Amino acid sequence: MPREARDEHSRSAPELRSELLRTQLRRWTDEVETTGRAGELFELEMWLRSFERFFRIGNQPLSEREARALALRNWSEELRLVDHALMRVVHLCSSILTEEHVDLTRFDRYIETSLARDEALDPYIEKLVRHTTPESALELLRESFEDLHVLLLDLVQLSRLPYATFTAVGKLIYREVRRSDLLALLIDKKFKPVHDRIRNPTVAALILGIRDPFERRQAAKVFLEFFRLLHYLEYTDPQRLGDEELRDTVLLFSLITSEARLLLSYVEKRVLRGRDVEQPLYSLYDSFVYCVPLELKKVINTELTDISVARHSENVRTRVENSHGILKDCFQQSIVQLAQVFEPRLEGGRIFPDFTAKREQSIHLRDALAGMIKAVREFQLRKDEPTAERMKNRISEFYDHQIKYLMYRDWSGFELFYIEILKCGSLTALAQIAHRFETFLVTLFREVQKRSILQGAPVNAELADVVPGV
Repeated sequence: MPREARDEHSRSAPELRSELLRTQLRRWTDEVETTGRAGELFELEMWLRSFERFFRIGNQPLSEREARALALRNWSEELRLVDHALMRVVHLCSSILTEEHVDLTRFDRYIETSLARDEALDPYIEKLVRHTTPESALELLRESFEDLHVLLLDLVQLSRLPYATFTAVGKLIYREVRRSDLLALLIDKKFKPVHDRIRNPTVAALILGIRDPFERRQAAKVFLEFFRLLHYLEYTDPQRLGDEELRDTVLLFSLITSEARLLLSYVEKRVLRGRDVEQPLYSLYDSFVYCVPLELKKVINTELTDISVARHSENVRTRVENSHGILKDCFQQSIVQLAQVFEPRLEGGRIFPDFTAKREQSIHLRDALAGMIKAVREFQLRKDEPTAERMKNRISEFYDHQIKYLMYRDWSGFELFYIEILKCGSLTALAQIAHRFETFLVTLFREVQKRSILQGAPVNAELADVVPGV
């Protein structure tokens, strides 16, 4: 072969391989969608991404004290959570692989281990053969993670695991995943039609209506990023998780935190650069850069701090619920606000069916709390049986109909007061309880009023003066 032809061939080979991988990935995702396993593939990709982010200290929910003493910390609980996630990936690999392929793989493994081979393939060719199909990539990943699981089962039994061990496990997982070029591409190529279509017709039409192509591409990317973050959040919803799965969501919150920061970096360095600061769109993007990190900080540096070592399931559930709620409201609000820049009269309920419902629920909750505060104060003023009965009825009504709209962490506190008030038969003792209960209710009222979804919502005129200054 002439030298020029060889040079041309060597230059085109990487491009051809890259195109082959992209084609394989596209065909694979199409096939997975056809067989109804798109959800499993998305979850698989999500967990693989989370491994890469969880082992970066900046995404860890650590207190300032623990962040300053990484070398002294015991990392066994974090690795226990990683082990749970590894086994979830093993399960997903099996779910995505067809039953016929799983059976064939088991037979091939039996042949390979039971019969000696007279000839061996060239190692490079053997590697290519093993990695050219999605099925072989998943099978290899599954075997690797099963082996890692065996190691971690013993490791986490040690009294202390240092930071060096934690990072070493992270590097091992990274290399095992990246052994397959196809799986590496699955992670690196974020947006895929099977997962990341903007299915909401209102938002899709709005994007198509943006005249400036450059502005349209930027807005589309921001929309897609926020929708994907919401998709990740679905897997952290405590309503769909058992107590034993709640702490595993720390890996997903690490992923969400990292992805949100990357989005904000894109907005700050690419979207805002050169844009007219007087435009409403500039002000909104700028508010994302300022406000979203505050919500992330609430979650990663407050709600989830040291959750990996938390022992009480109720405490863990409360903190996961709070984190999920904070970020879901933040991302939904961001999408609605961005859409309203292009279509000011757009209602949030046209994008998220529960957006209007959540606003109405929050209004009812706020008004119900104000009504209870008013009833409690009326009893404290009169201290007679009729006002005591009205107060108890108002509290019972709230317990039956509105308590579900409170944050889960506040349920037990309310229930303790509720039981204490209903059992109390002395007006004097009831007045003392009512005084403490009023303080509790005012605190709840102020917290509910801080919800971003209530900004601009009118207050019932009869209840407007219940908590002055709010």
